Amino acid sequence: MNGVDPRTPVLVGIAQHTVKRQELPGPEPLSAWEIVCRDAMSDAGLDARSLSEVDALLLTDCMSWRYDDPAARLAERLGASASFRHIGPPSGTSGQTLVNLAANRIRRGEASVALVCGGEALASLRAYRKQGEQPAWSFPHPEGPEFAFDLDEQQHPGEAAIGLTEGVGAVYNFALRDIARRAHLGIAPKDYRRQLGQTLAGMTEIAAANPSAWFSQAREEDFLIEPRAENRLVAYPYTKHMVAMLEVDISAAVMLCSEEWADSHGIGQERRVYPWTSCYAEDPVYLAVRRKIWCSPAMAAAGEAALSAAGITIADVKYIDLYSCFPSAVNFARDALGIPDRPGNRITVTGGLPYAGGPGSSYMLTSIARMAACLRADPAEFGMVSGVGMMMSNHVFATYSTTPPGAHVRQPDQPAVQAEVDREPTCVIVDAYSGTARIAAYTVMYDRDGAASHGAAICDLPNDARCHVQIVDQDLLALFESEEMVGRKVDVVAGDRVGSIVRAH
Repeated sequence: MNGVDPRTPVLVGIAQHTVKRQELPGPEPLSAWEIVCRDAMSDAGLDARSLSEVDALLLTDCMSWRYDDPAARLAERLGASASFRHIGPPSGTSGQTLVNLAANRIRRGEASVALVCGGEALASLRAYRKQGEQPAWSFPHPEGPEFAFDLDEQQHPGEAAIGLTEGVGAVYNFALRDIARRAHLGIAPKDYRRQLGQTLAGMTEIAAANPSAWFSQAREEDFLIEPRAENRLVAYPYTKHMVAMLEVDISAAVMLCSEEWADSHGIGQERRVYPWTSCYAEDPVYLAVRRKIWCSPAMAAAGEAALSAAGITIADVKYIDLYSCFPSAVNFARDALGIPDRPGNRITVTGGLPYAGGPGSSYMLTSIARMAACLRADPAEFGMVSGVGMMMSNHVFATYSTTPPGAHVRQPDQPAVQAEVDREPTCVIVDAYSGTARIAAYTVMYDRDGAASHGAAICDLPNDARCHVQIVDQDLLALFESEEMVGRKVDVVAGDRVGSIVRAH
């Protein structure tokens, strides 16, 4: 024994499988999961016989295909008994929260070795459908293989009424946040857009060096932020190249075990990466309820708790992977951690969801796997990963190191962290309003030809409440695209479902 608590959880195997675009269609999700689980076991220096010792198997939710019993089907493929099987909820935080669940079972002696895996085959699904075919993938759910979760059901009716969950969905909601942040910081719209481009261009540099990335090519900021036929505006100020690439074929797996199990199976110290601390917290799910639209109190609280519990500061963390479905997720996390000036090539180890690829709920597994590789190559340093889910209401941060956690390292008190977040002031949402209001956040939405179709805004009302409004007048849309409208007074007229802005002061 090496002096480490024998029940200490340690990550010993990592794997990612990416089907290149020219190879589509690729294997079905179940087969891809089997590949990465076997590869993770091999990465730990073990042969396939060790799969029989896996006693916990955890899977992220799959959008590509609904299996009847995915964990049982994968256990059967692997020859693993896996008496504990678990499917995580659909969320960008799921990869880390499943690692936490596996690590806690190992700490309590309820498991010795666990596999956490997941991935999508959405690019293959799209390839089949373009050919007019339905994939003949195995074990479909009896209620149908189509993805069953409806994110719109999680949103406020006012958000749906102004189009915040239609079409490309979450992009509109995230764009609102970035515009609120821009106004809060007092940065001119053109300058802020340029800053977004600089951050994203830096992320593409990391993707270019990542052999598992979906887009392995560095790009200049103008390529990413300037609208054109192949880079249409999606939601002001975001273009297509600025948002997550969901239609990918990417799977990943990480293998965790106890320190005792690693020692007994001869796993070298150079393979071991230790999950130190992790903290999860939630903001209110409805954006308009939050008094501070320009930031995330839950991010700030969870990030600080994860660092404090590890006994380190953000200055001690060399490698960071911030969840990057949309630029506001990156910006809010940088603000929360106190690193707003950290450039794009130093906030991701993968290249991020727009460029490395964002395979639904399993992205954090690619993030953790890549982070482990970085720490193995640079063992004196710390790493941190973050996740975002449910329209940027759910947040998780976690720290990693190749050094076993000492007695001073403790897990955060998550209920206390959440109680701190819950003390943040909130607003009441008014369903219908007519009168003068003040813009708190907004965005403009575009059709596939790149023309502005309508706009959406959250307005502050004289009684400290909030309302959702739409913008349909073309002259007003042009004004909202060209000037900073946060803080401007507008006249609102209530309609059947939601109010409309009819004049700006």
